[in-house]
Amino acid sequence: MSAQAYHHTTDVIKPQDQFAYWRDAICDAYVPLEPERNAATSFRGQIDGLLLPELHGSTITAQSHVVRLSAAGLANRKQSPFFANLICAGEAVVSQGGNTMRARTGDVYVVDCASEWEVDFRTDFSMFCIEIPEGLLRPQLGRRGRLAMPVLDGGSGAGRVLASYMRLVSELPANELQQVQALMVRHCGELLSRTQLEDAGVAAQVAERVRQGVLERILALVQRRLADSALTPASASEELGISRSYLFKILAEHGLSFSAYVRQCRLEQCRLAIEAQPGRSIADIAASWGFEEVSTFNRAYRTHYGRTPGSERGGSALR
Repeated sequence: MSAQAYHHTTDVIKPQDQFAYWRDAICDAYVPLEPERNAATSFRGQIDGLLLPELHGSTITAQSHVVRLSAAGLANRKQSPFFANLICAGEAVVSQGGNTMRARTGDVYVVDCASEWEVDFRTDFSMFCIEIPEGLLRPQLGRRGRLAMPVLDGGSGAGRVLASYMRLVSELPANELQQVQALMVRHCGELLSRTQLEDAGVAAQVAERVRQGVLERILALVQRRLADSALTPASASEELGISRSYLFKILAEHGLSFSAYVRQCRLEQCRLAIEAQPGRSIADIAASWGFEEVSTFNRAYRTHYGRTPGSERGGSALR
């Protein structure tokens, strides 16, 4: 199969029909997409594409508008490729998989046509697009087979290499691309998977720092309210601004439970007070550190330390 070039432009269409033509043109060139724009009558847009047996690339220049792949488009698609898009001019906001990120000139944004996405071109733009076959990229995206981030920084790391490589592909004439098309698309897929792994690692590190920060806040709150008998998971989560389930999850990740940690800290404070304040009753010490019933305190103390509170003084537990 030889190279097949195609060209779509709204310049030859009546102004009132230009955006409708554009909608049909991008659906013919890609997957069932849904472009939208404001009420302006005319629209300028152009697609210049090259279709090779193993590489499909195109340069797109258009005015600002929104493009999305909705549930309806997913139902009508025949395949689920990825599209890597190098922003040559302009900027866009890309949303997919719960992530919303801004792509600026020089960045690469990626969309996965196996799930819904939206790209809001905030300005007039120009970009170079490469289609990456699903079978080439998805197996390289880890267990979930999903993109970690939709926008790659074209100025650093593997994102910079990918952006540079896509510029090279966009500049090669058709006869040279034909000779290296399989290599080019494979390299783009490999570079793209590398950027996703890098971003996944960064995202994991950020998430870990967030969880560690929440853990530190939980432990600090417990210490601050240790003597408060009203300290409960509900009151703690409300004060911290997190859900009870998230509080329990963060503690569980570090082998802790809320009630056990609070009890352990209170018992330690009681033990120190019993040793340091021989003239003070154990019942009073227990009450001062949140134990409302001395019998409950005695049982917890014996279970934790293997001896009674009174044995710390060599006498009665209520002494």
